[in-house]
Amino acid sequence: MEKTLYLSDLDGTLLDREARLPSEDAEKINRMTAAGVRVSFATARTVRSVSTILSALDFSLPGCAPAALMNGTMIRDMGQNRYVSVERIPPASVSRILEALDRAGAEPFVFVYDEERPVKGDPLVTWYRTIANGAMRDFRDERIEKYGKPFFRFASPEDLPGGTVYFCVLGGEELIREAAERICDIPGVRLTFYRDAYRPEVWYLEIFPETASKKKAVDFLRAWTGADRVVAFGDNRNDLPMFEAADLAVAVSSAREEVRAAADDVCGNVTDWILADLSRRGTAV
Repeated sequence: MEKTLYLSDLDGTLLDREARLPSEDAEKINRMTAAGVRVSFATARTVRSVSTILSALDFSLPGCAPAALMNGTMIRDMGQNRYVSVERIPPASVSRILEALDRAGAEPFVFVYDEERPVKGDPLVTWYRTIANGAMRDFRDERIEKYGKPFFRFASPEDLPGGTVYFCVLGGEELIREAAERICDIPGVRLTFYRDAYRPEVWYLEIFPETASKKKAVDFLRAWTGADRVVAFGDNRNDLPMFEAADLAVAVSSAREEVRAAADDVCGNVTDWILADLSRRGTAV
């Protein structure tokens, strides 16, 4: 029988408007993975928030596959609590990114992977120079309060320990587009920028290694799970690379117009769509 991996984005796709996984969806996912149905997630979030948001899921069940975090920069086996793949930005590019952001008047959060000095057991640590706007303040405060995520201050690239894996910039559309234009030609990195799923006035710019993307995460997870078919679910611009690599792309009905246009199908609820697909393919769950 053909093996399918169902790979879903979180914010704006699987989660509700409060960035929570509805209990009925958690129950369906646990029921499916207990039956061996392969289900996983591809998100821009880090492990701290994902672990909290998906705490109702049992990652020890046989159908659970590793999750792609930070737009595919890190792949984590959630059941074994370990990273199975980590991509890094070349050190020379880190300084160039910070210089380009300075010229744009943008301040980043910088995510560093430091195995020698993990914080609370996690080698992924977030750094920043200053809180430049309300969106950055809300981002930091929410993650501290909801997920217990630590943040540290730095002054220069030399202060950052370990390997830099990710930059996240928040602000208005004009700032984000200018920053993206200044970054796009820096070697060794790729970027994505998009409107926030919850606050339309806030935009994200995310910068990560050129060796990482949601597209490459699909390829990695396809090989890891031995899937013959990958079905991807998404709503925003950063899901388009995942759509490109999947065998079937499904946009949620609230997705951006360009995402719906790139999809093979549109659904109202991810877990209901999966259950219907399993039924069509003769698998009872």
